This record gives sequence, structure tokens and C-alpha cells, in this order.
Amino acid sequence: MSGPWNSVKVHAELRNAHSIREAGNRAFRSGDYALSSEKYSEANYDILWLKGLRYANAIPTDDWFIVEAITEIQYTTQSNAAASFLKHITFSEVDDDGNEVSNFRRALNCTFTADQALKDHPTQWKPTENAKRKLLYRRAQAYQGLEDYDGAWEAIQGAHKLLAEKDEAICGLAMKIWKVRQYGKDAAQGGFIPMEPDFFFKPYQKENYDRLERCRLCDP
Repeated sequence: MSGPWNSVKVHAELRNAHSIREAGNRAFRSGDYALSSEKYSEANYDILWLKGLRYANAIPTDDWFIVEAITEIQYTTQSNAAASFLKHITFSEVDDDGNEVSNFRRALNCTFTADQALKDHPTQWKPTENAKRKLLYRRAQAYQGLEDYDGAWEAIQGAHKLLAEKDEAICGLAMKIWKVRQYGKDAAQGGFIPMEPDFFFKPYQKENYDRLERCRLCDP
């Protein structure tokens, strides 16, 4: 455990961030996405305070309990916030320059902040394959909402590569993005589009990954 230098304030802030994040999780599960978005953002203030100490070298690099805890909570909170913003898409904010920032953009920013947390303070803690897959799926959704289909395609391919078995959500989103990139937004929304006979394959068959660039993503 940590020494006297952070036995009170740092641990208290860490517990508080966890408590607020859990409040966000409860709000999300109940369908109150406005509240969950607010709570995840609130938790991030405590996390940023802890990261500030880390940047200022107030937390020794060998205090792995705190360093890993900061990385873990920032990654998971930002990923959860991305999911919450994607559910609360009717809301937007105005930035310091007076420009409207949609929740698709906020969700996208959260996914990159989560990735950056792993780079800021490298530790032995790493997100699970499932957590990484969720983050990339949420990034693809955010890019889709912003109508950046190249970004969405890159993200959904990353999520797809982490599949161990078929995932309807990932396969369904991949199909939508592929159609838009292949035929255009209006055509993709118009109904059935003929596919080549070998379009579908099981996404979890590793030997088929070389076919991803040809958009062979999911089995029916």
C-alpha cells in the first residue's frame, strides 16, 4: 500500500471517483443517460486531479497501487462515458469558441482519452479484450454518427479482430458501415443491396482476417 504522503487525500479522491463512477453506472443501467453522462464527467474531475499529482511526480513511479488504479479508472470511466453520450445524442454543448459540440464528438473524444490513459502512465494493468472491443465499437458508433465512415470502418475492423465468437451488434454495425462506404448513404438506406456470394464468413475464424479489406465481415 501507499505511504503516509497519500494515505488520506489521494486514497479519498480515488474512492470518491469510484463512488461517482458507480453512480453513473447505476444511472446508465436505469436508462437515465443524462445523469450517467453527468456522473462520468464528474468522476473525471477527480481522476484528472490524481493525474495532475502523477504528472507533478507527487506520486512515486514505484507506487503501483495508485498508478495502476488511476489508469484503470480513467480507461473504464471514459469508455463508459462514451457509451452514455451515444445514448444521449440529443444533447450538445457549446465550447469556449461558441461552437456546438455534439455528443457523438464527445463520445469519440472519450474513446481516445481512454486509449491515451494507457500511454500516459504505462503499468502492468491492461484492459481485457472485451473492454478493448467495447471501446472500439463505441468509437465506430461515434464516427458513424459524425458521418465519418472511413474512421468508423477502421474502428469496427479493430473491434472485429478481437471477436472470439459472433457478435450481432458488431456484425450489424459493420454491415451498415460497409454498405455506406460501398454504395453511398442513400443507397444503403434503401433496402437490400446485392452482395457477392462469398460476402459472409464467420468473423472469429482467424484465417479470414486477410479478407477484411474486401469487407467480408459477418455470417448471416
